[in-house]
Amino acid sequence: MTEVIMPQVGQDIPSAIIVEWLKQESAAVSKGDVIATVESDKASFEVEADTDGVLLKILHDAGEEVEVFKPIAYIGAKDETLESIPAADTATATRPGTAAAPPTAAPPTAPATAPGRMTASPAARRRAAEQGVELGAITGSGPGGRIINRDLAQSATAIAQPADNDDVRPFSRLRRRIAQRLTASKQTIPHFYLFIDVDMTTTETWRRAWRQEHGLKITATHVVTRAAAMALRDFPGINAHVDAEKLIVKPDINIGLAVSVDDGLLVPVLDKADQRSLQEIVTGSTEIAGAARRGTVDPSHSGTFTITSLGMYGISKFMPIINPPECAILAIGAVEKRAVPVNDAVAVREMMTLTLAADHRGVDGAVAAQFLNRLKALLEEFDHD
Repeated sequence: MTEVIMPQVGQDIPSAIIVEWLKQESAAVSKGDVIATVESDKASFEVEADTDGVLLKILHDAGEEVEVFKPIAYIGAKDETLESIPAADTATATRPGTAAAPPTAAPPTAPATAPGRMTASPAARRRAAEQGVELGAITGSGPGGRIINRDLAQSATAIAQPADNDDVRPFSRLRRRIAQRLTASKQTIPHFYLFIDVDMTTTETWRRAWRQEHGLKITATHVVTRAAAMALRDFPGINAHVDAEKLIVKPDINIGLAVSVDDGLLVPVLDKADQRSLQEIVTGSTEIAGAARRGTVDPSHSGTFTITSLGMYGISKFMPIINPPECAILAIGAVEKRAVPVNDAVAVREMMTLTLAADHRGVDGAVAAQFLNRLKALLEEFDHD
């Protein structure tokens, strides 16, 4: 008998909702068959059968939320009985809109709060930090006046009560997740920003000729992705994850590419980007961007560095927010004609501004500056193979 496991659906995402079962109990399945679709805060995913057999038991119905790595069904032989299958762990799954069953024994009552002292549950403190809410302005309804999650939700409702003529647009799950992650990033990560101008004249001339010759759309972002992958080889400390206590240098260079989707932003990952040719980067990034816009991303590769671009909208430069747990993100501005000094004269060149946002806990300014200068050199003397 084989367990069907709720897959890991992205970094720092503890659970997902079962959207639909494509196979029903007692149905025959083959290895690789898609038997269900699940949805996280970021995207939807397909769950495949790991073996041939029969779908003996579905543990959680469509609409239920289940922790990652928990079983959601069992596959076995046609003549196998169901007696050995354990009951679903109801503590790990709840239906949206319903509350979990209360514990059989009430927890001990917390001691009364001392006068003038404000207490809050860990969950409430975390939520307040994510939302930028001052706890001192909240009245607690928990034991001893303790602030709990419910109090924060009620306070937010009171503060953000819309007027009758307002156009109210509730956040989707994706939008809520983006808001939480980016708020936490800005509040907990000490960002610093470096800017550098790159002369793209030679590369742009080559890019237009190559595009016409091969009929394959190649953009400045593709070129920068290739160069950044090469530069990260020389600066492994930037190809890393970071937290309050350590820097974790990653052996593979997996570049996340920010992609605009309906009501949000996804960051699909181009794995082992430094081992890909420019043409492979073009085709690979096109594939993962298309999958992201269809609402599916591959969670098997963890990003180590992110690239985001607004150049296609004519934005010269902007300051991005780091995608945790990564320690840096690169923003690409538009390639535009500018009058710049060249050999003691003024010339019109095709210029681009790059912005690097780095986490000062793991990266120092000098190292970040050296990385940007290396990237500039690679772009201005680009190896187009």
